[in-house]
Amino acid sequence: MAIYHFSVKTVARSAGRSATASIAYRAAEKIYCEREGKEHDYSRKTGVEHKEIFLPDGAPSHLKNREKLWNEVEQRETRKNSTVAREFEIAFPSELNQEQRLAMLEELCCNIVERHQVAVDACIHAPHTGSGSDERNYHAHILMSTRKLTPEGFTDKTRELDQRHSGEIEHWREHFADICNSHLELAGHAARVDHRSYKDQEVGLEATLHEGPKVTQLRRQGIETEISQTNDQIKQRNEAQLQHGKNMNDLIAQNEIQLQKLKKQQKIEAENSPKTPPVDEKTLLQQEQREILDKVLKGDISAKEANLDLDFMQRNLEKAENILSKHHNHQNQFRQKLAEDLIQTKLKENQSQLKNLVDQYNEHSNNKPMLFGKKVWEEQQKQIGKEHAALKAQYQSMEKDGLKRLLGQDNFKAHAWKEYKKQHPDKAEQYQKLAKPYQVIKKCVEEIKQEQRKQLKPQKDKEQAPTKTISRDMSR
Repeated sequence: MAIYHFSVKTVARSAGRSATASIAYRAAEKIYCEREGKEHDYSRKTGVEHKEIFLPDGAPSHLKNREKLWNEVEQRETRKNSTVAREFEIAFPSELNQEQRLAMLEELCCNIVERHQVAVDACIHAPHTGSGSDERNYHAHILMSTRKLTPEGFTDKTRELDQRHSGEIEHWREHFADICNSHLELAGHAARVDHRSYKDQEVGLEATLHEGPKVTQLRRQGIETEISQTNDQIKQRNEAQLQHGKNMNDLIAQNEIQLQKLKKQQKIEAENSPKTPPVDEKTLLQQEQREILDKVLKGDISAKEANLDLDFMQRNLEKAENILSKHHNHQNQFRQKLAEDLIQTKLKENQSQLKNLVDQYNEHSNNKPMLFGKKVWEEQQKQIGKEHAALKAQYQSMEKDGLKRLLGQDNFKAHAWKEYKKQHPDKAEQYQKLAKPYQVIKKCVEEIKQEQRKQLKPQKDKEQAPTKTISRDMSR
């Protein structure tokens, strides 16, 4: 069963915490804090499945470096009790695999960046099963700046996330539940989550007590506490309640299957006997529409011949657009990362070449002839200088606009798609399977609208036609 968890925390100096130390632990890295003048080293920590930085459009590129990003966050805050970062802690549904968890995290982080224009640094942690953690406990720490990030750097505070009446936290709790359910559906799982409390859901389940780090540590050591024992009893009662609900759901599902069979039988009888009325006209109509749409997608009939309902088609179009939009976002992020890696590799190669030319220039300078061969030496020195200047100009151009140019090249787009299919075969296959039906459905909607406009045009022209008046000669 999918479990929902979403909590919000802050990183505040008043509690003796820093953004640099927090991200060093979550990313399992070594981060030097310029404000504190000390190094936070968690590079020996294990269990970090994935880590990635998300920035608003136009943000300074050097902030893709984790150490630079969070040092700049720290330096921007001047008060000794400042809140320097905010954290969303989320749990992934255990039904999802690594690739699906990553897609889910990317969607959430991109939405946070888009809504609040903040810098986001996300790390997925795998469960430490060796120390007694639940093997399903895949979770993520999403650390974000408290200030908006613009091309000029960090600016205003995001106060809306601090204000209870703003409803922002509740918005993200609900939005995260929607993301969970969307990805569960996309992965073919029937399980769903609900962001509301058990009390609000009115499902008869009990909430467990917060255990905290000390109780959790004792539990991992096999030591039971009053809180852990109480929680275990609550979980047992909840499990019994859920099992009862599951049995009821199975019974309802069986009844639904029988009902559908009965409706089909009655439909057949209705077709053969005019006296028998249809059982459920709306359900039967939707079933007919789905069957006709399937024929259109297979190419057996045209949209005009199908005569499909516009509302039905638009609902299918919107659903396909939502799924394709998620695929496009994932592909764009993959292409961006691939381009950044290629540019960085090329820049490093150029740096190495520039260094070699400088060494060559210095060595050549030390071998300047006193008398003979001076002219040849000067020409060689000039040639090395020209090569260095040309390569330096190429390096500067690539550093400034190389990424943008590369992303705009058709051959790179083709290469990125090829690499995407290699690294994400399941997603690429899903996208390709949906892309063609989407185009067919879109064309159908356009054709239905066009046909409706044609039918309405004569009536509209008739209504707008000027009324002819007959002039009478009033003279006698």
